[in-house]
Amino acid sequence: MKKLISVPVLLLSLAAVAQSTIDESILEHMDNKHVSGLAAVIISNDGIEWEGYYGLANRQADIPVTDSTIFMLASISKTVTATALMQLWEDGLFELDDPVNDYLTFDVMHPDHPETEITIRQLLTHTSSIKDNWDVMDPLYVNGDSPIALEDFMNAYFTPGGEYYSATANFYAAAPGSGYHYSNIGAALCGSLVEAITGTAFNTFCNEHIFDLLCMEHTAWFLSELDESLIAHPYSYFAGFYTDEGLYGYPDYPDGQLRTTARSLAKFLFTNMTGGSFEGNTLLESATIDSMRTIQDPLIDDEQGLIWYTWSYNGATMWGHNGGDAGVVTDMFFDPATQRGYIILTNGNAFNGPVMSILMNSGPDDWYEEPIAMSCELPVALSGSSDEVQLSISPNPAANHTRIMGTPVPGSRYRISDMEGKVVCNWTLVPANGFISTTELLNGSYLLEWSDGRSATACVLMVQNR
Repeated sequence: MKKLISVPVLLLSLAAVAQSTIDESILEHMDNKHVSGLAAVIISNDGIEWEGYYGLANRQADIPVTDSTIFMLASISKTVTATALMQLWEDGLFELDDPVNDYLTFDVMHPDHPETEITIRQLLTHTSSIKDNWDVMDPLYVNGDSPIALEDFMNAYFTPGGEYYSATANFYAAAPGSGYHYSNIGAALCGSLVEAITGTAFNTFCNEHIFDLLCMEHTAWFLSELDESLIAHPYSYFAGFYTDEGLYGYPDYPDGQLRTTARSLAKFLFTNMTGGSFEGNTLLESATIDSMRTIQDPLIDDEQGLIWYTWSYNGATMWGHNGGDAGVVTDMFFDPATQRGYIILTNGNAFNGPVMSILMNSGPDDWYEEPIAMSCELPVALSGSSDEVQLSISPNPAANHTRIMGTPVPGSRYRISDMEGKVVCNWTLVPANGFISTTELLNGSYLLEWSDGRSATACVLMVQNR
């Protein structure tokens, strides 16, 4: 750290303070791959070891990604859908090898193999031979929530003569149970089973039995249940331009439409990593979780459990799920060998593998000094606010220098980011008088943030250098 002596104050040179290695690497990836916004969390059995929030959730409104930003999960949603269904299995309401037609309000039958029943286990392992008919599904993407109810869509998709039925396009040629074919519709049918067995709307069931139980704030299947100002807009990038894909929905929503924050998803992953209970409430029994993370038929697919699957990457074999949709790429995995979990949520279209490598290759020297214990009420992350520490700047706007007002706390971390979330400097020591130089910053708006790893606060810094 380079110090510039000035009488009567001590100025901290911004150019002399390096970003963390994780920040630099993630921001470089985002810049190279044109990812608008990204949230990432590393967890262990002790809680949140590290978290980072970068870029823009809404480019038009210049809204940065924070710990409160809500991302669409895409196919990570399937792990929640499977959890809801397995809760009913624990209650003894069905067996995994039962035919789905024993419970649904409509029949699901393979037209070429009517003698072969489609089972619940097949839905959870992508072996049902139910095919995603994108000629039907793609036009049903709409801005906002779909006006078509889940049951109405499924009925029309599987009933001969139905509006969305096709004997050839809705099924693979193979008999159910004979091969692996990834199926969004098959996974969404698990949501229909929850509705048929309980008589409760699927989204309502999840609210009551999963999201409330785990204190998953800002989490819902439908836009109508969320504060849209907090939702990251999905962006595609092509030929130098970002395209806002809009906040969209579709009728088969249990296969990918769940929206939540990185921190709320961390509670879900943490619970699955640590035996199935959270703050004294049981999500699933540990034996059930173990069964979901057991290869079901290695002769058909040697990576597939019950929705959860293994991913061998960067020298580790992890359990979890990824997701992808228009302007959305997500990952949620954990390594049983190290008991570390990784979450990456983005509103872009780039493969998250490089970011996963960055997180997996990091260590305690890169993380919080102490993990944040997982609980219902988590302290605000770096870009949030704190009642305990009030951060202010004077003068603001700053002309060549400014002063941080507030009481420094040992182990505190400060950083300045531009309004796109790119960190321009961070440091862990501010001189007692709090003066910092802004001479090497371009004129404009920045976010000055403080955190001690457990609470945080932030304020806007205006720079008008002479």
